[in-house]
Formats: sequence, structure tokens, C-alpha cells
Amino acid sequence: MSDVNFDLLDDSIDELADLEAFEPIPAGTHALSITWDTKDINGKPAVIMGLKVLETLEMADSSQEPPEVGKTSDIAFLLKKDDGTPNTMGQGQFKEIISVLAEHCGGETARQTMEESEGAEIVGTLKIRVDKKDDTKKYNGFAGEIAMR
Repeated sequence: MSDVNFDLLDDSIDELADLEAFEPIPAGTHALSITWDTKDINGKPAVIMGLKVLETLEMADSSQEPPEVGKTSDIAFLLKKDDGTPNTMGQGQFKEIISVLAEHCGGETARQTMEESEGAEIVGTLKIRVDKKDDTKKYNGFAGEIAMR
């Protein structure tokens, strides 16, 4: 017999937690810790850069509340297009980030640099990008270069 408690299934439906909407980190300059992952997104290879706020240095909109320390988001770099050709936008953005990290963390290849920079602390200015097909979906991206913290 399992010790898992399923009592919440006997509560009213209204008492179940609501689905938390994804909200990107607000635009501004933040100190961030980073993580890396790879993922298949719609049949295309992608590199996922995980971001966790350590400190907010400046908000793009000073009337907006800064995010809580620990707020997370990620940036997906799609490496190929639907037809299998290089996605120059995704690869180019990834190259800009990984090049800075390689200088400070080491690594001869992108994969090695990802491994060496896992958990590194950076400073970067984030922007918000709206999905082309669904304007209710918003994502983070970098506005300019990153620097090591």
C-alpha cells in the first residue's frame, strides 16, 4: 500500500490550484545564474538557457516592480529551420552568448562551454519578445551583450 495522499481529489474542484501562467522575467538589467539543456522543439534541435534572477540592477520601466530573487525563465535558441537548414538567428544569438562564456569559463566546443558555464553568474539586459503567432505568449531575449558577474 502506498503512502501517497490523494485526499485533494475529494475536495471541491474550486479548491484545486489554478494553472500558473508563464511570465517572463521583466525587461531590465539583471544579475542571473544560468543553466543549460537541449530539447527537441517541434522536430528541431534547440538549446535552452535557463535563467534565475539573483538581483535586479535596473528595470527598463521604472514604474514596474522588479522580479523576486529566484524568479526563473529561459531562452530557447532554435538551431535549425523546418527545412533542416541553419537557423542563423537562433545560432547567431547562441554564438554571441556562448562566445562570451567560452572566454571566461573555457571550452573548445559549444557543448563543452555549456558544461563549464553551468551555474555561472552573468549580468545581462533582458527584453520581452512577443510570439509572432500568439500575442498572448511572451518570451525573454537579451538586448545586447552579456558580461560575467
